[in-house]
Amino acid sequence: MWKKGMVLLFVLTLFAGCYIVPIQEPLPGPLPGPQAEGQWVPIVLRATGGGAPPANAINPAQARLMTERAAKMDGYRNLLEQAYGVAIRGKSSVRDFVLKSDTIRSRVEAYIRGAKVIDTQYKEDGGVEVEMEVTLGYDFQQIFR
Repeated sequence: MWKKGMVLLFVLTLFAGCYIVPIQEPLPGPLPGPQAEGQWVPIVLRATGGGAPPANAINPAQARLMTERAAKMDGYRNLLEQAYGVAIRGKSSVRDFVLKSDTIRSRVEAYIRGAKVIDTQYKEDGGVEVEMEVTLGYDFQQIFR
């Protein structure tokens, strides 16, 4: 009995000094050099926006500025549609097996920063067309994690 107690005490003392060491894993991040499969790389989106001069402008300068602003807003909307997608809702009314009304609405709810105008073209009819681009970097990927 005394021998069993000594063996048990020896085994317990032996295992008392042992513990599991946790393994430190590297933090996720971009790999240096060529990108591995599935790694995030920055994406450059380009979109074109168009604007038409308003009929209620006081003078040609105001019409041009309002048209430029409308073109930029259209460009922003087109960039957002590419980056985030578009929510589309539809409603149809039918009476006596005849379509009475059909409504389709699209909506983009997001914000964008860092977009810049690359090119501006002034059309003969007073319209303006702008080309815009934005780079979606690592911060954009974090939104979808």
